[in-house]
Amino acid sequence: MAPSTSSLSSWVLPMDLLLEISARSDPVTLVRSAATCKDLRRHIADPAFHRRLRLRPADRFVPTLRRGFFIQNLDMVVNDHPRFFDPLHRPKEEYPEPFRSFLSEFDTLFHFYRPDLAASHGHVVLRADSENCGMCVFNPMTGYLHMFGPPPAINAPSFALLTGDGHGLYRLLAAELIPGRLWTQVFSQAVDKWLAVEETTVAPCPHDAALLRRPLVLQGDVHWLYSSSEYHFILSFSPARAAVSVTKVDGSCGEMLIGRRPEELLLASDGRHGRHPRLLVAAGLQISLWTLSDSNSDKARWTMQVLVEPQRIRRPAVAWSERLELRWFGDKSGFVFVRMAGAAERSPSWYFALDLATKKVRSICTGAHLDVLCFPYEVDLSFWRPSFPRQLQS
Repeated sequence: MAPSTSSLSSWVLPMDLLLEISARSDPVTLVRSAATCKDLRRHIADPAFHRRLRLRPADRFVPTLRRGFFIQNLDMVVNDHPRFFDPLHRPKEEYPEPFRSFLSEFDTLFHFYRPDLAASHGHVVLRADSENCGMCVFNPMTGYLHMFGPPPAINAPSFALLTGDGHGLYRLLAAELIPGRLWTQVFSQAVDKWLAVEETTVAPCPHDAALLRRPLVLQGDVHWLYSSSEYHFILSFSPARAAVSVTKVDGSCGEMLIGRRPEELLLASDGRHGRHPRLLVAAGLQISLWTLSDSNSDKARWTMQVLVEPQRIRRPAVAWSERLELRWFGDKSGFVFVRMAGAAERSPSWYFALDLATKKVRSICTGAHLDVLCFPYEVDLSFWRPSFPRQLQS
């Protein structure tokens, strides 16, 4: 017997309850909810509903968290103000708020500080050209900017920004690896100072280990890629447990890394709350992704997936080199920021983004390598807002 009309109506959730469930879901689920019917989509697109959002992180990449790019011409003769480029913004329009107000107030920021590209939850770390000027952390969405001195006990640090401690505060980790030991020191926003230096034993640790790239933070753990005369390895550090582990990059992956320049290698995540990093490798105009099958098993091995073949990179019609630089990875959006050098030393560079979720290449801009500073920005999930074409809202 078919269910009666009255019993069917009892299965339908009230609109207010549907909106409450959607507001506490993740960005992917929220957009899917909006696709179910016009009424729900109209409510979700309403700015009044956005104040109710309490979204949790998605178990996959959210490409729209990559909000855009900061651009600064470093030529003091030109004296350009910093700009913010939003790929979704119309080219002739001014860049959107709150970036316009923030860059207007701090219009010389990038002339004195350079992005260390330690970033998390909308905060970005800058490091001064002069050691005396120290560090700077800013968040353009809130207008927050704080300057403080360099770590007093770490000589050649690598920085990682740690957030998500439940109080909305950040910690900046400075780390330095010396033979057999990892020195770390933390700047705490809560007490506004550098804390005591800590030392953790690292074994095995090649005597000539050299840091290759900036670290990757996954689930609160920090991962660095190192090389030595013997092999490449990933050093993982858990600040919560003060524990260190070393993962050797061996097999066919280790062989592929031989002779690679540091800028051709970059650690990345899978976007699904995994604790183990993956490795991006640029070989000529090919970009591949290497994954360790099971780092806790003796039978673990590295496997390769080709993400980009040379013929898929449709660059502007000028002379380019056959070299790619993997500049930055957005662990929330899943975008890899890539630079292709010009054929000559002073030739303009071409910048593009690789979307790890779709494996698509998206052109961004061209610019001089030495005179133009260009780096991406991921917005924190708390500032993410769904947007839909007007024809879908009606």
